[in-house]
Amino acid sequence: MVKWDKIPKVKKPWLEFWPQETPRQMEYENIPLDEILRRNKQKYPNQDAIYFMDYRITMAELDMVVDKFASGLAKIGIKQGDVVLIDTPNIPQFVIAFYAIMRLGAVANPIIPLNRYAEIVHQVNDSKGKVLIILDYLYEEYLHGKDLARMPTLEKIILTGLGEYVSTFKRVLGTLFGKIPRMKKWPTAVGNIDFLKFQDILNSEISLPEVNIDPMNDTAVLIYTGGTTGAPKGVETTHFNLMANCQQGYKFVTTQLPKTLDTIGKGGMIIVLPLAHSFALSLGMNLGMWCGYTLILFPQPPVPLSDMLKIIVKENATFAPGVPTLWNKINQDPKSESYREDLLNTDFIACLSGAAPLPLEVKLKFEELTGAKLIEGYGMSEASPLLTGNPFTRSVENTVGLPVPDTYLKIVDLIEGKDILEQCPFSEEELDAMEQEDQSKYIGEICGSGPQIMKGYLNRPEASEYALRTDEDGITWYYTADIGYIDPEGYLRIKDRKRDMIKYKGHSVFPREIEDLMYQYDPINEVGVYGLKDANPEIGESINAVVSLKPEYKDKVDENDVKAWVKENIAPYKYPRNIKIMDELPKSLIGKVLRRVLREEGQKEESNKKL
Repeated sequence: MVKWDKIPKVKKPWLEFWPQETPRQMEYENIPLDEILRRNKQKYPNQDAIYFMDYRITMAELDMVVDKFASGLAKIGIKQGDVVLIDTPNIPQFVIAFYAIMRLGAVANPIIPLNRYAEIVHQVNDSKGKVLIILDYLYEEYLHGKDLARMPTLEKIILTGLGEYVSTFKRVLGTLFGKIPRMKKWPTAVGNIDFLKFQDILNSEISLPEVNIDPMNDTAVLIYTGGTTGAPKGVETTHFNLMANCQQGYKFVTTQLPKTLDTIGKGGMIIVLPLAHSFALSLGMNLGMWCGYTLILFPQPPVPLSDMLKIIVKENATFAPGVPTLWNKINQDPKSESYREDLLNTDFIACLSGAAPLPLEVKLKFEELTGAKLIEGYGMSEASPLLTGNPFTRSVENTVGLPVPDTYLKIVDLIEGKDILEQCPFSEEELDAMEQEDQSKYIGEICGSGPQIMKGYLNRPEASEYALRTDEDGITWYYTADIGYIDPEGYLRIKDRKRDMIKYKGHSVFPREIEDLMYQYDPINEVGVYGLKDANPEIGESINAVVSLKPEYKDKVDENDVKAWVKENIAPYKYPRNIKIMDELPKSLIGKVLRRVLREEGQKEESNKKL
């Protein structure tokens, strides 16, 4: 057991309303991530580890399958420290591959299943990935026929099919009626890259190499995030980072909702968010495993969404991480009401909402419908991901709650990030009415410290040094680039998400990443991307791009051509829906495209349309 002793000398205003039943400090098991599964094999061998479209596998069976897949990966050359990419939706193969990679001491590098060729190439090359595990349908959509030689470190691609883990009856029907997407003919090699089958790797005899994992220092997972600037960066999280955050979340929930303790080893975790996101990976899959829960996997949100409630009732699920859009759509589904009585008789106890503000009316309606407590949390990949959570016993509207155990916050000035700002003594309304100069005494950049804070950004020493700063007492702080303040009761309130970040349908979209991708389109000379508030609350913000063209392409390329390219090359949740061509983009004195000016012009145009 490890006690976190890196306690910063900052004021702790969150202690005033801290839930007394939840400890502020903990002791942590310092073990590799795959050890959770080893333990579950001993404690809950017959408990279902995975439920997927009526397919089930027990903890004991999953542990054996992970041993086999890890042995197969070792046989094809994967060793401790090597990077293996996983590009699948929420299917059993992701879980099997992830824990097998952990078992070898290798590094798991999940890819968002919507990511396309240019994005996959960047992620493989930046991480120096050796093996890519990918769903055949995604390979056919985004990589088949492309230049794979642009990924020189990639040695092998392992293909898997969606139908490998559904019942025979469903697989036959799905194949007959085309409901299970699949690639009809799998390649065996392309250039220097060999293609292998997931099930062939899985059929390996168990022969695991000896590995010596240092959980505190060894990177377990690379999660790629755009951060606030530049191309996506690989967030290096260690086994301990992820295990600590898992245990923090467990303690936060079980101490405040003690009836959850009765579900350990027999409950269920709903996972509808992509496992490639740190939110689902850490607070869905790993937390679910820690609790001995069945991982109830959805490869995509069901249609209608009320079917999720049907599965919650059928499988007696306990917990679910999600985003406000998910809860709101469940509330609005007319069929949801028919599950109310059954839900109130299940062990469905709690949900954690993140990624966007949770409206009070959505929270209250969902809780009334399901009987489960719904709270809002705050975090990011760099924090594995959870920094704060609203107490289940005292949730406060328009806040993201209090720091979880062993986690500390400070608000610093926006100029240099050195001066620690005071706790705000005013209400939100009073603060909003103040002059900006007075607000700046309390509102600043949010910084977090704790055992869940990342190791750093892969291959980005300058970005790591900027984001992770050590104070005079030797405490490392993560500078989030989010803007907020601590309110009179010690709760954290977010004033601004990352300054230029766009929130599209719950996704965090970073303008610089889109700009970098769009520059791959040869006709583009300059590009600026920005977000505008959309009239449809489900959308949140629309993604807009303004481009100028190289002289040789003027009058030859139009906005429709640019739209077609972005749609083909950039993931659906990221490509700009609105594109405008200008002769020249507004720039600063140093030549930087001024997104602020573009946004203001876009707002004016939207206003004129309404007149």
